Formats: sequence, C-alpha cells, structure tokens
Amino acid sequence: MSGNIVLVAETGSDITPELAKEYGIWLVPMYVTMGDRTLDDGTFPAEDVCAYYEHTGNVPKTSGTSPEAFARVFREIHEKYPEKHILHLAYSAVTTVSYQSAVIAGERLDYVPSLDTRQVSVGQAAVVLEMARLLRERPEMTVEEAVAAAERISRQTRMCFVPRNLDYLRAGGRVSNVVALTG
Repeated sequence: MSGNIVLVAETGSDITPELAKEYGIWLVPMYVTMGDRTLDDGTFPAEDVCAYYEHTGNVPKTSGTSPEAFARVFREIHEKYPEKHILHLAYSAVTTVSYQSAVIAGERLDYVPSLDTRQVSVGQAAVVLEMARLLRERPEMTVEEAVAAAERISRQTRMCFVPRNLDYLRAGGRVSNVVALTG
C-alpha cells in the first residue's frame, strides 16, 4: 500500500472483497437481521436475502455499523500503518447511523476524518473506488486534499436503480399497497 491514506467504507457499499484487496480499502461490516439471526453484511450470499423474503414475506432488517466496530478497525489500521491517515467515506448519514458511529469512534483520533458521501450501495462504491484510483495516481496527496477530492466526487455521483417489481419495496414499507398494485 502506497501513499499517506488508507480508505475505509462500510460493507453496504457492495465493494467486493477482491476490489477492496486490490485497492487496499478496509471494509467495516454493517448488519442484516433475518428473523432471530443477525449477521455481518457480506458474510453470506446475497441470494439469502431474497430467499428469506420469498420464504417469510418479510424484508430483512439492516442496521448500521457500531462505534465499537469502527474503533476496532481504526485501531487495527493505525497499529499496522501508524504513519498514515485513515479516510472514512461513509454510507449516507440520512439512511444509517454508520457515519455518526465513525465520527464517535474517531473523536480523539486526529488522523481519522470521516466524510458523508450521501450515497448508498453502489453509489458509495463509485465514490470510494474513484477516490482509490485517484490516490493511486497521486500517492503524495494530503488528507486535506483527499477530503476535498472525495467531497467533489461525492457531489458529482448519481445513483439510481430500477426494480423488477415493487413487491420488495412494498414489503419493506417503501411504497404503499396502492402504489405497488398500480406500479
């Protein structure tokens, strides 16, 4: 790993372990609850989420990363790379507590800035991966320059999705029954 900065993101970014390894990105788990089981996101096949919904009619619940999980990862990175800054590019603060958890975990750590990307899922991945490419091109970049660049990249990123049908969104309360039926 070259440069002065280590990137951190949540597993909700859908960055594959292979891409994370290639770019030196550290992933902190978010959580998925299916019935009475809570699992770290990314530790089971994505198909399990759909299978759970098909079997139960319930949408799995997701939850953000805890301050303790961020603190653990920040410590591990700092022990391994004490001379580097850690730049956390967060899953949208509007949708989860992860950003606030990272801020809490990094309160007394002057080497850990966090930035709300205002993105979720592959939108967050687009920001993080573009930032990783930029850091490869410019390994001398300061953390202040990196934060400014990440903010610019985040503002320029747009993410959307087109669902196959509205059943899953209806079950999760994202759309009403009327919208689901007429959609």
